Amino acid sequence: MRNINKSLLIIIVAALLVGCANWISQPGQESGGMVVAAHPFAAEFGYEILLSGGNAIDAAVATAIALGVVEPHASGFGGGGGMLIYLYDSQKLSYINYYPRTGMTIPETFDSKLDGQSAKAVLVPGTVSGLSMALEKYGTMSWKELLERTIEKLRQGFVIDDHFNKVILDSYEILTDYPETEAIFLNEMLPYEVGDTLVNEPALHTLQILADNGPRAFYTGEIADSVEAVMVRQGGFIRKADLESYRAIEMAPVASDYRNHRIVSSAPPQSGVTLLEILNILEQKDLSEMGIYYEHDSTLHFMAEAIKVGYADRGKYLGDPAFSEIPVSTLSSDDYARTRFEAINMGALSNSDSTATSPGSIDTFMGEPHDDPNGSTTHISVIDKEGNAVSLTQTVSYYWGSGISVGGFLLNNAMTSFSKNGGPNSIAPGKQPRSTISPSFIFKDEQLYAVVGTPGGGRIPGTMTEVVTSLVDFGANAEQANNAPRFHSTDNSQKLRVESGFDQALLDQLESKGHIIETMGDMNSYFGGVHLIVIDPETGELQGAADPRRSGVVAGK
Repeated sequence: MRNINKSLLIIIVAALLVGCANWISQPGQESGGMVVAAHPFAAEFGYEILLSGGNAIDAAVATAIALGVVEPHASGFGGGGGMLIYLYDSQKLSYINYYPRTGMTIPETFDSKLDGQSAKAVLVPGTVSGLSMALEKYGTMSWKELLERTIEKLRQGFVIDDHFNKVILDSYEILTDYPETEAIFLNEMLPYEVGDTLVNEPALHTLQILADNGPRAFYTGEIADSVEAVMVRQGGFIRKADLESYRAIEMAPVASDYRNHRIVSSAPPQSGVTLLEILNILEQKDLSEMGIYYEHDSTLHFMAEAIKVGYADRGKYLGDPAFSEIPVSTLSSDDYARTRFEAINMGALSNSDSTATSPGSIDTFMGEPHDDPNGSTTHISVIDKEGNAVSLTQTVSYYWGSGISVGGFLLNNAMTSFSKNGGPNSIAPGKQPRSTISPSFIFKDEQLYAVVGTPGGGRIPGTMTEVVTSLVDFGANAEQANNAPRFHSTDNSQKLRVESGFDQALLDQLESKGHIIETMGDMNSYFGGVHLIVIDPETGELQGAADPRRSGVVAGK
C-alpha cells in the first residue's frame, strides 16, 4: 500500500459511506464486546447495553449520555463532538459531526481571556442532535428505550472519585459564579468528598423530557426556552431560533495509509487530517530503526518537529468546510509530506531563530495556532460482538465549559476555538470552529486493528501521534502504548513539555538541540486520556486500555 496515492484515499473513504467490498474480519464471537471510557459508571453501563443485545452504536450513545452526567466537566448535552462509526456487515464508515456552532448573532468583539468562561462564549450545542442521529440511523434501540434505561441507571447516583473531587477543588471559583451550577455540583457551598454519592436531579428531569418528547425537544419547547432565558440574562447570543435550526452532519471521514496500515479519522473542521499529515511526515524516515521516542532523543526530536509542522498547517488551513475549501487531499498526500519533511532540521530545532514554525505554502490565509491548556474532553471506544465499532470524542471545551448550567448540563464555551487572525477559522454566523478532536480507527492487513481517541485540548493530535506510532512502528500492546511517557510540542513555542518518565540524559540531549524542557509530573492528564481497543487480527481477541491519567476503565472482554 505504500505506493498508493494518498490523495485518492479520501475518495475511497467517501465511497465507503455507501458500502464496498469486504475487507475487515470480525472479532471473535466469544467476546461480548468492549467499552472503554473515562468513568467506570458510564463504561460499565455501556457494556450492559452490549450484553443486553445492543450494538456498538447503542452502547456508545448510552455511554456518552451517562458521561455527560458523571463526568459533567468534560462533556454533556450542552457541548458537542464527533462519532466515527464502522459497520461490519456493510463495511460502511461514517463520521457524524455534532460540534457546536454559532447562532445568527455573533459578538462584535471576543477575548478568550476575558470572555472565555461566560455566556458570550456559548455556541449552539450539538450533542443531542448527533447522538440521536447515530442511534436512529445505525443503532438497534429506540431513543425512548435507551433514555429510559439511562434514567433508571442514573437515579442510583454516582460515587465521587479522586479525579472528580480534584476537578471540583481546582474549579471552585467557576462553580460558584452561577447559582444553578453551584446547586448541582457543590454541597452547601462545599465540595463533595471522595466517596459521596451525587444524584443530578435536574439532568434526570431533562432526560425524561427528551425520553417523552424525542431529541428535538432539546432544541424546542421548555429546554430551548431555558437556554434562551439564561443567555439573555447573562449576555449571551444564542436564541431559540438558533437551537431550532441545529442539525448534526453526517460526513465521510478522512483516511490515509501509514506503513501498510490505514488510518481513518475525523473530517474537518475536526483535526483528523492533522494527524494524517503528521504521520505522513514521520513516514519519511524509519522510526523502528531510529528507536522509540521515549528512549531515543533523535526520534523524539523528529516527532516533536513533525507535530509542530502539522499544527502550523492546521492553524493556516483548517476550518469549517461549509465556509472555506479545505485542502484535505493535499494535506494528506505523500508529495506534500515530503516537502514538509524537508523543512525539518534533524540535527537541531527547525525554528532555532524564531518562536514559530512556518506553515506550508498552499494558499494565502494565515490562521492562529491553538494550544489551550484548559481544554477538557472525553473519549469512548466501543466494539460489539458483531464487529461494529465506534470511536467517539465529545467536549464542552474548557473544564466546565462556560460554567453555566441549564437543565443539569453545562453549556459549552466553544467560541474560544475560533481564531482572531482571519483565515478559514474566523468567526461567522452559523459556523463551527475547528477542533482538535480526532477519533480514529487503525486497519491492519485489511482488518480492523484498533479503535483509539483521546481528550486533551490542543494536545490531541500530538498524543494520538505518540500512541499510533507506538502501536504501528514498535508493536506495542494497548497498555504499553497508553502507559508510555508523553510529550507536547506546538508550532508557537520552542518549549517541549514532557512527563517525568523520560530519562534525564535524553532530556539533556534534547536541550542541546535547542528545546526548552518543561517537566509536568508523572501521568499528567494534560497529555490526554487515551481510550484504546486493539483487536488481534487472527483470533479477534479484544485488548483494551484505559488511560491511567484519567479515571477510565475497560468494561468487557
